[in-house]
Amino acid sequence: MIKYEWRTRLDADEAAQLADLLDRAATYDAEPEYSTIDFGDVERAMQTTDSRVKHLLIWMLPYSTALGAAEEPERIAGLLRLVVDPDGSAQGAIVIDPRLRSIGITTLLLEQVGLDTAGPDGWLGTGAHTITAWAQGNHPAAGRLGDRFLIPRTRRVWKLIRSTESAQEATAAPVLEPFVASTVDDTPEWVDITTTDELFALREAGRVVGVVAVDDRPVSSEEFGVCVTITAVSAAPNAPTQARRRLLDGAAALAHEAGRSGVIVYVDSADAAWVNACRAAGFQHDRTDVCFQLRGRR
Repeated sequence: MIKYEWRTRLDADEAAQLADLLDRAATYDAEPEYSTIDFGDVERAMQTTDSRVKHLLIWMLPYSTALGAAEEPERIAGLLRLVVDPDGSAQGAIVIDPRLRSIGITTLLLEQVGLDTAGPDGWLGTGAHTITAWAQGNHPAAGRLGDRFLIPRTRRVWKLIRSTESAQEATAAPVLEPFVASTVDDTPEWVDITTTDELFALREAGRVVGVVAVDDRPVSSEEFGVCVTITAVSAAPNAPTQARRRLLDGAAALAHEAGRSGVIVYVDSADAAWVNACRAAGFQHDRTDVCFQLRGRR
């Protein structure tokens, strides 16, 4: 039914097929926000011969769609991308042609290659001993694979979203101030945000009680319109829910001032402090991302 091969280059026909497949898949998966692979990234990795990036090309062998019908020609059915670090940890992603889903291609692949990461050469000779893959949007097929092959789910991250309309009221949110850790003498030890996004702090009683990172690039939401994204939040370990809420409300106020109608934040579902603060601040659940991880003993 399928064949597969690690590839470091593509011929012209393969490149055209794969580019079309990944483009169609990205369009098809845009609404549920499932994981994607960008063909441009594949091209760049192959052109630079980056040995860390592995591409497993999967073909659907000739098949017929009905009894007595002519066989469909062999075609590229999907791509598995693996980025392997020197320490043997790897990040994986797979995209299957939308026209060939729900017929068990990924299941068959894993049945054929197995999931052994403990050998000296790692999984399938890639050197990967720990493989992490995110099922963005909690893709149902990923859940079925996880259950079938007993792949542990190690994290769940919630995408939460709220309107910025309440930020119109002057009393609805405190004012956040720009924050530059390298020039602030009283930077708390709990501030652990590494990002190129803009940082803003909530200061109360003369001290910083929370820091938020904001990516102001517009993100479209069917329900909330144009949004900004809170990419990281940090507060003192003992900060109460209301202080965390004020930080989030302040970020919403900044988004409103920038002309955005919504604000998005990503929170680990096991982080009760931030989950409760987001609920108090009016955020609602939009999507769940699930992390699966294979780990072999070396």
